[in-house]
Amino acid sequence: MFGGLGGLIGISTGVVALGGGVNGAIVFGPIGFVIGWLMPSKSTGTEAPPANPLLDPELVGAVPDPVDGPSAPHGDYQRVEASLSEMIPIIGRILGSVWNLEMKLLIAVGLMPYIVRHGWLLFGIALVLLAVVFPLGIVFTVTGIAAMNYGAEAGNRFIIDLRWPAT
Repeated sequence: MFGGLGGLIGISTGVVALGGGVNGAIVFGPIGFVIGWLMPSKSTGTEAPPANPLLDPELVGAVPDPVDGPSAPHGDYQRVEASLSEMIPIIGRILGSVWNLEMKLLIAVGLMPYIVRHGWLLFGIALVLLAVVFPLGIVFTVTGIAAMNYGAEAGNRFIIDLRWPAT
């Protein structure tokens, strides 16, 4: 169900994005399908429980499953919300990894000493990318916003530690 919904959203995004509807639909449709397909869907209680010995509570140490526990959300909306709350940190880490790749590219090119001294140059790079190569500018801006969550700062050349979000 979520795969089809993700595919539909991806195709409609591709039609709207940057005027290249066919290419966008070909790219964003499968990506949306995969993301939607990966969203966890728990059993509704009509199926038999999985016969995996690793999922046996006696072997695991009786750790309650937050989705099937006593305070589990009962409606589809709450399950989608719980799935999204599990996916957002993963998406943040992926965006943070792309940010680190971008910063390592700036180090390799030799621009990092200037950017460390003048942090506003990152904003300038984003504007130049938005003006010249719009999709790369969008990626740079979105990954920069995600990097702020992890506390990107000039002291460590804007490389972020993906283990701990900034508090």
